[in-house]
Amino acid sequence: MLRIRPLSPERVAQMAAGEVIDSLEAALRELIENALDAQASRIQVDLWPSRWQVRVADNGQGIPGSELEQVARRYTTSKLDGRSLGFRGEALHSLARLGSLTIQTRHAADAHGWLATYDQRGELTSKQPAATALGTVVTVADLFANWPLRRCPLPQTRSLLTLIQNAALAHPEVSWQVCQEGQLLLSLWPGPSLLDLLLQMLPQVEPSDLRYRRIQEGDSDWEVVLGLPDRLHRPRPDWIRVAVNGRFVQMPAWQRLIQSVFQHTLPRHRHPVVVVHLRLPPEQVDWNRHPAKSELYLQEPQKREEQLRQYLQDLLRAGSVQASRRSLHLLRASEAKSLYRVSPSLQSPAFSAAGSSLPPLKALAQLHQTYILAEHPQGLWLVEQHLAHERVRYEEIQQHWQLVKLETPVMLQGLSSQAVEQLEQLGLEPEPFGPAAYLVRRLPLALCSEDPAEVQGSLLELSHCADLEAAQVTLACRGALRNGTPLTLEQMQQLLDAWQRTASPHTCPHGRPVYLALAETDLARYFRRRWGICDRPLSDPKLGSLRLGDRFAAQVRRLAGLPIQDPTDEVNSAPL
Repeated sequence: MLRIRPLSPERVAQMAAGEVIDSLEAALRELIENALDAQASRIQVDLWPSRWQVRVADNGQGIPGSELEQVARRYTTSKLDGRSLGFRGEALHSLARLGSLTIQTRHAADAHGWLATYDQRGELTSKQPAATALGTVVTVADLFANWPLRRCPLPQTRSLLTLIQNAALAHPEVSWQVCQEGQLLLSLWPGPSLLDLLLQMLPQVEPSDLRYRRIQEGDSDWEVVLGLPDRLHRPRPDWIRVAVNGRFVQMPAWQRLIQSVFQHTLPRHRHPVVVVHLRLPPEQVDWNRHPAKSELYLQEPQKREEQLRQYLQDLLRAGSVQASRRSLHLLRASEAKSLYRVSPSLQSPAFSAAGSSLPPLKALAQLHQTYILAEHPQGLWLVEQHLAHERVRYEEIQQHWQLVKLETPVMLQGLSSQAVEQLEQLGLEPEPFGPAAYLVRRLPLALCSEDPAEVQGSLLELSHCADLEAAQVTLACRGALRNGTPLTLEQMQQLLDAWQRTASPHTCPHGRPVYLALAETDLARYFRRRWGICDRPLSDPKLGSLRLGDRFAAQVRRLAGLPIQDPTDEVNSAPL
């Protein structure tokens, strides 16, 4: 008969060590957090994944020589004041158990530094003076040498770099240098905010592609950075990152919230770029949820979620307004140079509307009764009429969602109990009226102008919508202009103007792109054209500096009665 027996202290220690340090990434995480808690302003990381070795050097406070004997023992810590990244009293002890631990350090109170080594129990085996600067260098070698199953698979450089990037974003005041197998991988200099670090990590991103805001409200301090959805998005949600009190964590509820905010502004199957850092008093955060502290318990989680939603929506609106103003300035400069004349009817109110981020468009023709061919200052656009109208209707329905009481109710038949429940959640309150029949006495305002048959079809579709947002998208799509509908030039222009006034014109509510842009520079490159067309006369003195071939081309155009432009003009020309 099997007997229940207590585990030996040795087996308990092995279990705890394996829980805290389960990979080379976990070892690196613990060493980086120790360096940050030591108030380091410079951290250097050296990686040897093939040898399962990592070294972290910092210029922090260092460890007094008198404390080196107990630094790797179980349940010892210096992080009890509530200002650190937290403690578990197991990190260095676990590293000693699972690998070879060496610490070289110097504290300001010591006359010189020390070099210390430890055995697998965390006991000090060697301590000798060493010449070293203020700070600490911790080396862990041969990690999992006695635990071969932990060495499959080999460490991935990407996951190690992501960990370091997150630490840098959460602590922008620190400079970082990362080397792998002796080769420099990453070098980051400090900045006043996480935005400065983010731009270093994503050098291909322009500052104008991002929006940043820091908000201090009550006891909370927020930093929020997002990429404008029409310029910056990812095929994976790898740049939706959330930090709390200096540590990036897994918060699925917040990730879903962020995705929902961007849901109807991004192309389909694309994900936003959002980095959030929330700082709270330590007593409002409980880290004792996961050994790696990748999850937490947060006080008043609903309140924090609503704050985050509001900040993201405000930044998105601000991004649309700034893009509008920048585009308007460029267009006015362009108009002053006689490159393009903007019709007064297009300048206002469409383009000047606060939500617009598009240049003024002039309708030219309708293609296949589906696409609107439009001219703008930098080329041609093809606008899909159904998707553009769907975007217009969706934002109108969002802004003016209200239920109106009907004089004559609408009858629906064949509704399932789940469909009735969905309509009730939308506030439509279907009333039983005989067997398998219901009366609806209230309708969304957007449906009141439709004929009864269309209203019934719309209500049946709404009965399958999971929430209000899905219902609004359904109504926008169902009532939008259908492809195959002929439009007059005036109707096309009205649709373009209304579409330009929307807050998120680049995609429909389902995430599909609304337009295809063909820039004038692309046209010039395709036709191998070295000049644009303007009203500059041949007598312009600038033409005297043209090369022989260009002067000959100018003479040919003059004889043909065509206007001429100087191809050396950096503003007006579109050189190959």
